[in-house]
Amino acid sequence: MQRLPLKLSLGFIFLFELLFFACSDSNVVIDDTSSFPESGWIQKQPVRFNVEVADSTSSYSAYVVVRQNNAYPFYNLYFSPSILDAKGTTIQKGLAEAILYDPKTGKPKGAGFGDIYEKKFLVYPALKFPKPGKYQIQVAQSMRVDTLAGMVSFGLLVEKNERK
Repeated sequence: MQRLPLKLSLGFIFLFELLFFACSDSNVVIDDTSSFPESGWIQKQPVRFNVEVADSTSSYSAYVVVRQNNAYPFYNLYFSPSILDAKGTTIQKGLAEAILYDPKTGKPKGAGFGDIYEKKFLVYPALKFPKPGKYQIQVAQSMRVDTLAGMVSFGLLVEKNERK
């Protein structure tokens, strides 16, 4: 087996580091996903994401990423996002709806591979945090069933909005 010259090896390492740092987005506060057991999303078990906010003067866009499979029995998903401060006090709570399938044709929305589909939804376009610090965003499914079959994972993406 022939080895690459040292200069070429160092060049590849430098190139990979450059690509890695060029692809990272400094505006992303959190990009995390929580997977569900095969049985689905249990109503009394909300998904929790810990968020560290450094700049309370900026606004943030919060997206959820829903991944479901063909066993999902509904065309939509109602969920309740809540934002809690470091003391566990709820500072904002809401109800949101995500349309996962076309209600007339049944065709899944979003990208898919095999029988799993993924769709990103904007939940908060201009979210403001009262002060810098640690927060928790928790999301509970609100579909009036104890266990929501067909849910594969649920993700959260929070990005700092550009100032204009």
